[in-house]
Amino acid sequence: MGLRTLTVMGPWVRLHRAESDVLAALLSAEERDAVNRRLGRPTSKVPAWLPPSMGDQGGRFAEPHGPGALYLGNTLETCVAEVIHHHGLHCMASVGTPPGTRAVLRHLLFQVAGDFADASLDRRGGLHNPEDYAASWGFGRKVRQAGLPGVHYRSVRKRGGRCLAVFNGQVARFLRHELGAVILEWDGMRSRRIL
Repeated sequence: MGLRTLTVMGPWVRLHRAESDVLAALLSAEERDAVNRRLGRPTSKVPAWLPPSMGDQGGRFAEPHGPGALYLGNTLETCVAEVIHHHGLHCMASVGTPPGTRAVLRHLLFQVAGDFADASLDRRGGLHNPEDYAASWGFGRKVRQAGLPGVHYRSVRKRGGRCLAVFNGQVARFLRHELGAVILEWDGMRSRRIL
């Protein structure tokens, strides 16, 4: 059975942690070059932006300790809803995260152009399960094996929102970061946007 595809073109949004140590490890080559130019440092020629591994948690279509993915949303509001959920989970899982703990995020824009596996119409396959990623991990493996650059899917946290899991950096080009920041705050029970 073949994978249904959707041609995706245009700007997509990412919220990215602003802490320099974390950010430096996760920045794309273009982002690193933009930061280095502002700081008067030499730019790099490294083309890859994908992290080598998704770490302990993984993502919706990228398994723990497997190949990385760049997650994008169609709007800033979609990104905020997705990131608030995951920020809250991380704070809850970290024993002793004090109320008032904040995450400062940068609003990044990427230009995307490619044919993505389209999971947005899936209603029974579990690809949009809010808690269990087993089906979506299997789907992500299938998409990678088919040589597609990523997955287009419905946002689980923002009704009407759309997301991309990008596996191949050739289809997503960093455009710019927007001025200002998005700030999330943990209140001891949940995360919420305060700016």
